[in-house]
Amino acid sequence: MTLAAEQTPTGVARRTETDAQGRFVFPSLPPSVYRLRAEREGFRPVVREGIELAVASTLTVDLTLSVGAIDQAITITDRPPLVNTQTSELSFLVGEMAMRELPLNGRNYTDLALLTPGVVPYPHRDGGSVVAHGLAMSMNGRDPRSNIYLLDGTPQNDFTNAPASSAAGTALGLEAIREFRVELNAYSAEFGRNSGGQVNALTKSGGNEFHGSLYHFLRNDNLDARNFFDPAKQPEFNRNQFGGSLGGPIRREKTFFFGSYESLRERLGRTISTVVPDVNARQGILPDGTVAVSPVIRPYLDEFPLPNGPNRGGGLGVYTFGFNQALDQHYGQGRIDHYFNAAHQAFVRYTADDAAQHLPTDYPQFPRSFLSRHQYLTLEHRWTPGGRTTHTFRGSFARTRIGQDVEANTARALDPFIPGRGLVGNIDIGGLPRWGPQTSVNVQLVQNLFGFDYGFTHYRGRHLLKGGVLAERYRNNMVNPTFSLGIHTFSNLRTFLLNQPLRFLGLPAGGAVGRYGAFTRMGFYLQDDWRIAPRLTLNLGVRYEFSTMPKDIYGRDSAVPNLAADTAPTVGQLYQNPTYTNLSPRAGFAWDVLGNGR
Repeated sequence: MTLAAEQTPTGVARRTETDAQGRFVFPSLPPSVYRLRAEREGFRPVVREGIELAVASTLTVDLTLSVGAIDQAITITDRPPLVNTQTSELSFLVGEMAMRELPLNGRNYTDLALLTPGVVPYPHRDGGSVVAHGLAMSMNGRDPRSNIYLLDGTPQNDFTNAPASSAAGTALGLEAIREFRVELNAYSAEFGRNSGGQVNALTKSGGNEFHGSLYHFLRNDNLDARNFFDPAKQPEFNRNQFGGSLGGPIRREKTFFFGSYESLRERLGRTISTVVPDVNARQGILPDGTVAVSPVIRPYLDEFPLPNGPNRGGGLGVYTFGFNQALDQHYGQGRIDHYFNAAHQAFVRYTADDAAQHLPTDYPQFPRSFLSRHQYLTLEHRWTPGGRTTHTFRGSFARTRIGQDVEANTARALDPFIPGRGLVGNIDIGGLPRWGPQTSVNVQLVQNLFGFDYGFTHYRGRHLLKGGVLAERYRNNMVNPTFSLGIHTFSNLRTFLLNQPLRFLGLPAGGAVGRYGAFTRMGFYLQDDWRIAPRLTLNLGVRYEFSTMPKDIYGRDSAVPNLAADTAPTVGQLYQNPTYTNLSPRAGFAWDVLGNGR
């Protein structure tokens, strides 16, 4: 029996023949909608319409031919059952209809993975972290960082192995993704890299007909209730999410394109409540007595806003201020598919995602911005030399960049705590939030991933064999000046006014805050789906991976000595006495006060 599977959108067909027992396999067919035609001399052909093949799925279609003339064809329009009877994997498919029809606030497609049994949100980091934005998920109880996110086979995980996301905390591209599958357990040996779940997304491609979309979603505060902490007027909130897509033929039944663009712009008014020294404390008048405010501390004390809310006691009061939080994200994707002939097909896809979010901190002078720019490139060539074998070659490049910018918009210029630093440092006072710029300062984490993998699928008798190799080169560039501005810690408000710190932590001005390393990951896999009987299939597989050890270009780790002393350096002392910073350029320093009972 001869069979032909024709892609309905493109008209491209692949052919094969059954074996002596009537079995047939189309190995590694691209996910799409197919028309299956079976014919044999002396029998009426059978055509089955609307067979929808999803990403990473195996579909069983049974056909029966009847004796009759060849010009009499039987057309079957009902869909084959979607129950997977060929593999033992536990997975869940989120199809195009679900992605299009289900309400999704923010259009973050990874949110739909929560429809999968065994997948729960896991906010293992607060929203203030410069890394690990987006929806973290625990799959089957595993750590959220053990999951892998694939886009056409290209990893999307960043430097910290966080979820596919951006500085905006969302993963756009819903209009450009055809479907994705969440692999939870017992998946094939071709999936690996991480020990957790696999989120395998497939992008859309064009067809013989032009198709496109335009959309605009608006959300605002017009019908919102006032927050308890807001003033009488509700702060402004506007979210505009808009974009469009277009796909079609460049050359019918040969070359196709698909492109999409999406933008997210949000302006959110927020009311921030914090704690500051009250009016009496600024004069040194505390509930437990009066102190003389150190003249060195006075410029920093004056930078605390005056309280405009209730008194907290202990020389503290509440200060509330408004902040206009801004978010801008731009997402673009383009894909071109080309069919050389029935045996050779290829595609190239490029994705760019640029996002920035301006956020408040506990004091109005020190806002910060989260930044990200991600780029993904995939090139794939599929070679089908016959009806039983498919070879797939894939090259990929992924560049993920996350970082932040900090600000110090003080009313007067303040000396930095450490000579050579451009910004003032941080002050920790017991009972108050941390004053000063974010300690992570202007962090930049960049990961460049160059990947190549080859896989084959071969059908032989009762065996469906799969195998492949993987090679990935990672280059990590990290600029991490955390603690570079210095942190003075005071046990309470009194010791702050007297300039009697408990400890100091910082990095010298000449400290090296960059790390540039690289490592290689390689591996192979073999899989045999052995159909012992019509109702019994064994899925046998093995996967092996290994990585070279990451190595810093300096070849060693930096030292961070902990220097004990009778007193920690006071505010301004390090700036006035640079001899404190005469340490190794790669060293940090920290003072702990002796004899304080800790």
